[in-house]
Amino acid sequence: MLESQSNQYIQTLVYQIQKEGNVCNGDSFFIKSTDDYFICAVADGLGSGLYAHASSNAIREVVEQYHYEEVDVLIDYCNKVLKDKRGATVSLFKVDFLLKKITYSSVGNIRFVLYSPSGQFFNPVPVYGYLSGKPQKYGIETFTYEKDAKFIIHTDGIYIPAIKHLLSSIRSIEEMSNYLEIYTHERNDDLTYIIGQLF
Repeated sequence: MLESQSNQYIQTLVYQIQKEGNVCNGDSFFIKSTDDYFICAVADGLGSGLYAHASSNAIREVVEQYHYEEVDVLIDYCNKVLKDKRGATVSLFKVDFLLKKITYSSVGNIRFVLYSPSGQFFNPVPVYGYLSGKPQKYGIETFTYEKDAKFIIHTDGIYIPAIKHLLSSIRSIEEMSNYLEIYTHERNDDLTYIIGQLF
């Protein structure tokens, strides 16, 4: 599945497909662009199938409901909504278009990489583990971005070799999506990636 959103500040593309043989995807995502900010959440429910989907979809629903909140509030909501569910790894970030800053938080193995045209990469190390409703410490990071910066966030259902080279060498996210197509065939796990460019 491909989905896209864009405005004068950002362009994004989403690709998602379930593990081969499964009827539903254990990954969920939420993206929303406004005139002031962009919010993105990616959740990978533990395991696969219906129970994994229930956990990740709970994350999607709570971020959709409270997308206007700050990242530290949202990540705590995400944890609380998983009480009595299987659990999920979660990454979320919010882009402030006016201040040109990104606030990011993650628990688990979802990967995020941001490339700036000056040659800098931001590749935060997430907090180890997963959200399950139990008391949890979260790492919150805030950093600035440059015009024409590109990013990718993805679950562990896709392995992308030389990801930094990909971000720095391909000019548009459409080209990037075409390039990534070859890495979506294996389908040993649920797969979600979101790529974007900031203006």
